[in-house]
Amino acid sequence: MGQATDQKRQQVELTRVALAADIDKLERRIRAELDWKARLRRDGPQVVAIAGAVVIVTVGVVVLRSRFGGGDAEKEAGAGRKAASERRPASIDELAAEVRALREELQGKRKKGKGAAAEPEPLWQKLAVRAATAGAAAGASMLARRYARQAQQASERAAPGV
Repeated sequence: MGQATDQKRQQVELTRVALAADIDKLERRIRAELDWKARLRRDGPQVVAIAGAVVIVTVGVVVLRSRFGGGDAEKEAGAGRKAASERRPASIDELAAEVRALREELQGKRKKGKGAAAEPEPLWQKLAVRAATAGAAAGASMLARRYARQAQQASERAAPGV
């Protein structure tokens, strides 16, 4: 009976040692994750790339809004919508006339934007749009590689003997 008790005590002690080692390992991992300086050194280029992509996309949005419908035209359209929503057409004929007028206005804007009479885009706008596209593609590629690497490391940790 004494031998069985000694074995149980030894198993309990081994379990305690293993748990202590696991807790120490977990504590080291938590400290490493919470160490913002080391994390910045490790992930600095990625943070810079993402920030650059955000800046490029923001510039692209500003350029596209100014090019294709920001500013005074948008304010006028908003005022026109408010006026139209306040006044309801009395009959189907008036509604059809409003729809025709809106179609003509849209077709006029489409024709105005196309053809030889349209102004060419400035070089900086073209570059901003292309840079935003390239930055978005590079960021997506970097994220895909990172997640693939994390998945591979997780699978290696899960099956170390395979």
